[in-house]
Amino acid sequence: MMPEAKKAERLVDKAVDLVDRDRLVALTVALTDIASPTGQEGEVARAYADILEQAGLSTKLQPIGDERYNAVGRLEGAGSGRSLLFNGHLDTSFGNEFADRGPGFRAAGSVVDDEWIFGMGTFNMKNALAAYVVAAEAIHGAGIRLIGDLLIAGVAGEIEKAPCGEFVAQEYQGYGVGSKHLVTHGGVADACILGEPTNMKLVPAHCGSSWLKIEIPGKLVHTAWARHEDNAIMKAGKVLDALDAWIPTYRERNAIGNFQPKVNIAAIDGGWAWRGARSPDNCSIYVDARTVPDAQPTAILNELRDVVAEVNEANPDVGARVEMYVSNPGTSIPVEHDLVRSIQAAHADQLGRPPEMSMEVWCSDAAHMNRYGVPTVNYGAAGRIRSGGEGYSTAQGEHVHIGDLLDMTRIYVRAAVHWCGIAAPGV
Repeated sequence: MMPEAKKAERLVDKAVDLVDRDRLVALTVALTDIASPTGQEGEVARAYADILEQAGLSTKLQPIGDERYNAVGRLEGAGSGRSLLFNGHLDTSFGNEFADRGPGFRAAGSVVDDEWIFGMGTFNMKNALAAYVVAAEAIHGAGIRLIGDLLIAGVAGEIEKAPCGEFVAQEYQGYGVGSKHLVTHGGVADACILGEPTNMKLVPAHCGSSWLKIEIPGKLVHTAWARHEDNAIMKAGKVLDALDAWIPTYRERNAIGNFQPKVNIAAIDGGWAWRGARSPDNCSIYVDARTVPDAQPTAILNELRDVVAEVNEANPDVGARVEMYVSNPGTSIPVEHDLVRSIQAAHADQLGRPPEMSMEVWCSDAAHMNRYGVPTVNYGAAGRIRSGGEGYSTAQGEHVHIGDLLDMTRIYVRAAVHWCGIAAPGV
């Protein structure tokens, strides 16, 4: 008889060989063809639930709002081993608003040179949703019975959006509403992999994001009687000057090695373009401050209040105040965690080298999963740019390299088996 370890190794190799490139490409294209901007995930959620069911998983839709669902599938294990969740968001940054900019901005998948898949969501992150399914199909097709459960979830409302002011419809309800519902309604596991676009780097830590509103009062008055000193927009300039001086110091003080968090002045709102004969009664500056993984959102709120207080003290007419309207914490798990080690082993087995480790400025649902006790990392295929380099191309839009996606799907097979274990290999 062949030793059990050898049998298991042969089964894993068989599953890896069963990862179907054509199926992977077709699924990514099919999911991309369904427009699913935040708030409009119903159609793609139903389609993904059907795909999970056809792949042999027990499947359900979790309603989280009006025509908004999580699609959740479970491949039940043979025992009480460690369970693994593959989680990915169904919503995309946009629908078809910018389709005229090129194939990378259209809610329609297209294959270019038999090497790339373009389309809204191919990068972030429908390629991963396809990879999860193909990995599960390969495991099942190889005759592998995992000990622990393998779960796959396509969740709504992950994109970094949040209600503010008059913008309160469900299309603005992102920042993790789907994953927070998932993990509090039975979608729990012993570990989770998020296939966000990391360019095949392993990301056990990323920044938090706090959105802050700085409001500067003004006087609503006709131009004929307006005073330059009372104009809220002009007073906002003093606050912007203070922010401009503060941002570099904030980044330097919060550096972790060569990594620095970032701050973005996201929007300025004041006055009425259609009524230029009136000065604005207020002006608001909106700030996105990224915080290092272990920082508390209250720290950045207090720091920005201090910055504004100094402006007010030097310029009593400004009268600015600060409030926070999004507090999304950063997150991290130890680099020695078993999940990290499982992925490192799977990556090395497939590609002959361990993955590069990284920390990211962007946020993901890992922040919520980790805080609900599900150790989570980001680790996905997308992130290589067709014209060269890595990250996201604002000129070319969303795309993913098919070879990278194929490698990542094979690694997902290995990682799932490594984490969940094989029940009594039979060949």
